[in-house]
Amino acid sequence: MKYWIVPSNDSTFRIGDAIKAQDGLVDWRTDKLSEGDIVFIYKTVPEKRIHYRMEVVKAKMIFEEAMEQEPYWTDKELYYSGFISFYARLKLVEEYTDDVLSLHNLQEHGYQGIPRSVREIKDVTLLDYLLHPHQVVNEDVYDVDYPEGDEKLYEGALITVKANKYERNQKARKECVAKKGYHCLVCGRDFESTYGEIGRGFIHVHHLTPISTIGQEYELNVDTDLAPVCPNCHYMLHRKNPPYTIEELKDIIAKQDVDVEVKSKRRKKADTIWFQSDNNMLRGVNDDADVRRLVHNMMEMDGGTMMKNITSVCVGMFTERYIGMKPNDWRHLIDDYVRKVTNRPELKEDTLFRYKVG
Repeated sequence: MKYWIVPSNDSTFRIGDAIKAQDGLVDWRTDKLSEGDIVFIYKTVPEKRIHYRMEVVKAKMIFEEAMEQEPYWTDKELYYSGFISFYARLKLVEEYTDDVLSLHNLQEHGYQGIPRSVREIKDVTLLDYLLHPHQVVNEDVYDVDYPEGDEKLYEGALITVKANKYERNQKARKECVAKKGYHCLVCGRDFESTYGEIGRGFIHVHHLTPISTIGQEYELNVDTDLAPVCPNCHYMLHRKNPPYTIEELKDIIAKQDVDVEVKSKRRKKADTIWFQSDNNMLRGVNDDADVRRLVHNMMEMDGGTMMKNITSVCVGMFTERYIGMKPNDWRHLIDDYVRKVTNRPELKEDTLFRYKVG
């Protein structure tokens, strides 16, 4: 048995209509599949997620053996060009009505790129996610309401809807945002402020104690168990298991802001380094961004140790621009500049000289 991800586009073939009309069966044009294989049908734009899990029940069929599916082909020309193609018959195993198998989640679990052709799945981590998506992803898009008459807010009970998944209580979500608002408690972002009307009321709700770790019903406390967060911070909170706390992620962001500020200050200092010389002939070169950029790039390539090479290249490239400059003048300018930079350790990052030029 092999596992595959197969892209589908309604602008070519309306697979959903075909599945409904043919009692969960569809004939797919391909010769790569074998009986018993499992196929995950990925719907392209605008959905960008896996919609169906299907099993191959028959393979290597010729056109005459395939079902009549012409009504479901949007691209009729492509349909009639397939008379000499092989087909595989797929049977619906499961339909996903949420975004648990979205492109983002696929990539988060090891899928490289975007599904554009039939691809076999061999990565163990990705395959485990595909086979048990609701047990892996902890997202608030899987909310399921309890009966309206139940005033308690329960979460964590396993239910079966074609596959086991953890319940999410929509009532709890509404109560959470009513109390805590629609701004992210990590970064402070408010989608209405950023996007206007289309961002109003949009926010994720993060479970501070992952439901997957509880494994039984419990009575939810909205004040202590839920937090509104933006999608970016929500994904970052779940970058480790158990998830980061709200405060831990805030500290990470704060540290990153400090690091960016320090690097910015270093580059501003570096920008004050200029070609210095008492020789009047060098004054024009001092402000030439092309020259400075060339020296910068060559220093990164050889670590600033091959002054002769840098001098030679400058002479070859800029002789016509600076007729009065002799090789010794170039050497004097480059030696002076490089000496000032190499004696300034705060301008170094890692093993390369990095400073703003031009």
